[in-house]
Amino acid sequence: MHRLCFALAVTLISAASFASTRTVSGTEIGHYKNGPLPVDLSAATVAAFAPNGSGGYTFLPGSGTSGGTFTIANVPSGFYLLQLGGIYLWTSNTVVDADFKADFRSDTVQADQNTTVTFDLTNLNPWESTDFLEMVCPNNAAFNLFFGTVGWTTFTGTDQYFGSLSVGTEGDQYYVFQLITQSVSGYPFTALGRFIAPPKFTQPQSSNTPINGQLRSIIQKHTFEANINGADLAKQALAANPKAFLVDTGVYLDAYPGSLAKGENTSTPDMVAYNFGTGQPFITTNGDLGPVRYGNPFPSSWPLFDLYQWLAVTRYTAPGATNSAGIATDAYGNNPKLPTSTSPIKPLVGAVRKPSINHKSFFADRTGVGAMPTLKWSPPSVGKATSYNVRVWLLTNSGGNTVTTLIAGLHTQHTSLLIPKGLMSTGQAYVFDIVAIYTPGVNFAKTPFMIGPTYGRSQVISGMMQP
Repeated sequence: MHRLCFALAVTLISAASFASTRTVSGTEIGHYKNGPLPVDLSAATVAAFAPNGSGGYTFLPGSGTSGGTFTIANVPSGFYLLQLGGIYLWTSNTVVDADFKADFRSDTVQADQNTTVTFDLTNLNPWESTDFLEMVCPNNAAFNLFFGTVGWTTFTGTDQYFGSLSVGTEGDQYYVFQLITQSVSGYPFTALGRFIAPPKFTQPQSSNTPINGQLRSIIQKHTFEANINGADLAKQALAANPKAFLVDTGVYLDAYPGSLAKGENTSTPDMVAYNFGTGQPFITTNGDLGPVRYGNPFPSSWPLFDLYQWLAVTRYTAPGATNSAGIATDAYGNNPKLPTSTSPIKPLVGAVRKPSINHKSFFADRTGVGAMPTLKWSPPSVGKATSYNVRVWLLTNSGGNTVTTLIAGLHTQHTSLLIPKGLMSTGQAYVFDIVAIYTPGVNFAKTPFMIGPTYGRSQVISGMMQP
């Protein structure tokens, strides 16, 4: 009798819980260097996809405002999939904080293709083929690389400028410096050795800006221990897909213009760099290559952190297309704990294991997967994922060329996800990319789009899927 009453009580509680609904609300606001800027949600699709108990979702439309706020009525208690435009979040929260951090000004304007800079810089270290000239402005997130001619001691010429336009009155300070090649166990690392901080300037669209002056010699009195588990990183990068191939192995030491407490959120100057995809040998073995000497002209208040990126590409051909296109995936991380002779750079988190779509192979090309397939995976065997991001790519044919378009990112802490109705259409082709993310110290359930000083990711990417 006691057992029967208990079962009845559980049934009543479950029924009451299922019937309970609430109004979900929240914000999506960017916290920029010059203040908060709400995301305009007034024209975005705002909705909740609530599990219906039959293997699908009930679609619950909501509304958003230009002030970055949103509401959705009648959302059942428990977990649901929140949609804010192309961003989806698996959450149980009634009040959702979808805010994010950006350590650059919010009112940046992208330079057009006719915007240029003309250099006349003296006192270069005699240029080597693997050297870089780097031009960075953290205040507007601009980042440019320029390449010289072997033997140059003066850097001259006009180059296209990429990135945000400079506005001197808004505090845009640029740093220009030469990364000089040195051999470290036979690998051509580059490190900062010449530097100039030109006066602040403003760039109109389609303008040319002169960057003149004498580079200051910066003594390379600091060392970075290039202790790198390249084989382990390559293994995670190539786990992306059986057809993935490695295209770059990069290691960097950077200085951050401010606090790293909320992660790397703007462009940063490199004091050590290997290798920006310029053809240097890949680092695919584990071992300590030794110290890299570098100069540091930046304020002592700027903390240092290392980055690694082992980059792979998997190629796809859209239905009807002749030419394929690649989608890049990576094993990536940044860490304020720098490598030592006993502590190497290694994967902070690995790729997920045993990914599947509708309980079938994730990596094979498939037709008939339906408009709402289910993705499942197991946690990584390397490190611990604190969340996952399932990205959805659309493959289309444009004049025989395959075009890849990222159409959605679905964030969750769970290891399975039912794709919501409306993302996939009959007659189209898609690719799914599951990103394992490691952000220690960040409460994903509370602030899912914030990051911390340490961040890692690894990815797997599917075959071509058609509904």
